[in-house]
Amino acid sequence: MKQKKNRQNAQWIQLSNKLKSQKVFFKSFDGFLSKHGLYFLCSLIALIICFVFKDFILLKKAYLFKDIGSDSINGVYPGLYSLADYIINEGFPKWSFNVGMGQNIMPYSINPFSLFTILMGKELVYYTIFFAETFKIICAGFFFYFFLKKIVISEYTAIVGATLYSFSGFVILGGQWNIFSTQAVYVALLLYAFEKLYQDDRWIIFTVSIFLIALNQPTDLYFIGLFLIIYIIWRLLEAPKRNTSRISILFLKIIFLGVIGVTMSSFFLMNSLHIMLESPRVGGDASYFNILFSTSVFGLEGHDYGKTHYLTAIMRFFSCDILGAGNKFKGWYNYIESPLFYCGLISLVLFPHFFGLFDKRKKIIYFVLMLIFILPVIFPFFRYSYWLYTGNYYRIFSFFVALTILLMALRSIDCIDSESEIDIKITISTLLVLLFILYYPYSNAQIIDKNIRNTVAIFLVIYSALIYLIQFKNIKNVVKAVILLVIVIELVVLYDPTVNKRPVILGREIPQKVGYNDYTIDALAFIKSSDKTFFRVNKDYYSGRAFFEGLNDANAQDFYGTASYHSFSQLNYINFLEEMGIIEKTNEYGTRWSRGLTKYPLLHSFGSIKYALTREQNSHLLHFGYDLIPGNFGDVKVLKNKFVLPLGFTYEKYISLSDFKTLSQNQK
Repeated sequence: MKQKKNRQNAQWIQLSNKLKSQKVFFKSFDGFLSKHGLYFLCSLIALIICFVFKDFILLKKAYLFKDIGSDSINGVYPGLYSLADYIINEGFPKWSFNVGMGQNIMPYSINPFSLFTILMGKELVYYTIFFAETFKIICAGFFFYFFLKKIVISEYTAIVGATLYSFSGFVILGGQWNIFSTQAVYVALLLYAFEKLYQDDRWIIFTVSIFLIALNQPTDLYFIGLFLIIYIIWRLLEAPKRNTSRISILFLKIIFLGVIGVTMSSFFLMNSLHIMLESPRVGGDASYFNILFSTSVFGLEGHDYGKTHYLTAIMRFFSCDILGAGNKFKGWYNYIESPLFYCGLISLVLFPHFFGLFDKRKKIIYFVLMLIFILPVIFPFFRYSYWLYTGNYYRIFSFFVALTILLMALRSIDCIDSESEIDIKITISTLLVLLFILYYPYSNAQIIDKNIRNTVAIFLVIYSALIYLIQFKNIKNVVKAVILLVIVIELVVLYDPTVNKRPVILGREIPQKVGYNDYTIDALAFIKSSDKTFFRVNKDYYSGRAFFEGLNDANAQDFYGTASYHSFSQLNYINFLEEMGIIEKTNEYGTRWSRGLTKYPLLHSFGSIKYALTREQNSHLLHFGYDLIPGNFGDVKVLKNKFVLPLGFTYEKYISLSDFKTLSQNQK
């Protein structure tokens, strides 16, 4: 009996010591973060990555989406594969007949992440695309963390902010198109670079950030630069003291260092501008300028179209998938290009607290900042103006909206944490308003995913309770740790449909004779082994595994074709197709998605198309001068054009363009 009692006492002592040690840990939680904050952030990001992307890490899946994210299969993969192959065989990228009927392929968008994929070799592109995206998530978080530390944000708040930034909808969902996640990394780097210049007079990082932005996309110099100007004005107004002469010097430095950064990139920048200017979207007739510029300044989106737009804009603050994931998305525009406002639910709970935490001057500054980015959502004319009337886009603008909300939320939680004060009225009011927005019976509310909506509501209630509890000093550190845990759970739960519930290329598919590795490869190998002349190949089927047809098979399978999907197709190539009546003039969509001469056999000889690949049993091309070549190439048949013309030839007579325009399409 005595031994049993002693054993129980020992257990109680052990449990008591354990509880004390936990109490000591939570008591020193801030001290731990101040010493190991960066390592803790790295571990936190790595943990979320492991949970969200586990199948991609284990190579069970490739980060190539078959649904609305099909640009990853139809655009990103062929482009990177082609560049990797070109560099190995030809050297520095210049001109290639793999794009359309021939085009400059010196990249108009270069960044360290795409270079990593290219330099790792064409055989590994399927896998390195994912690891490049993972590296972007980490870089985005790190740069934003360093930025937050520079604006005197506590270690804890910086970790929260960096985590939410690196797993924002713009980075995770937008990263599936490869472009948006790179922009998010550069925005974080530029903000940090500006603070280093402003506070420490360190200019190197600022110059490098401008250099990288110019390399990535010349247009980003305008889009990101405009946001930087707004941020600088907000930052200077927020400061308690302002020195006019110092501010003038600061702007001169920014202009001077910006010019240096752009100059450093000029070799690639001039090429990028040349490609854009020689495309129909810039130098041609396919432009939306007149239509968008004529829109009423304070006009709203159209009636039915507008209802969907505004509901999408509101709901996308709560989750990327609350209106459906992938092809099940029922909101405005499309799944990836509709507003990507999601940047953590705790941001929505926190940001209204600036009304009760800051003085009147700061309240006005924050309110004006919020208004600058909310007005273009309400009145599309302002959004068109931001995009210089080139299209009805959100894209990176939606990220700036999310970033504004996030910065205001981080300022609020930082103030609550340091002062241990919170206005319970604002907390309750915010929660009630958010729940009202979620559950309001909109006329088109049927497009909302009820399961995700309920999940979001639970997280909002939890965050509201935790924000209220953070003011009590004796449990503050426990509450702060719990908030981080809930953030991790939220991101894992809400991104599961975004990443894991959509069709992708599976790891086991890659070595199989499907997709870009189908029997087309065998047929092309046979043709190239027997014919060393210049020729183009016509394919009447698409090898990509996406649900939407791809037009860049020539890039991914290394042959010369005529079809092309390219953001900036060569102007003369498009002009030729337009004059032949193959695509409509001023059709902006057609200038990017061009099937070339695929369905026009009368032009095959003119276009030096010598061979055709088909899966049809009796191809119609047999009636247009093609003969079947004997051979076994799986389900692919090879046809040869008897009347093919070489790449270069001359005429003895010509017809004027004005007379040519009067002819019918068949006569042309």
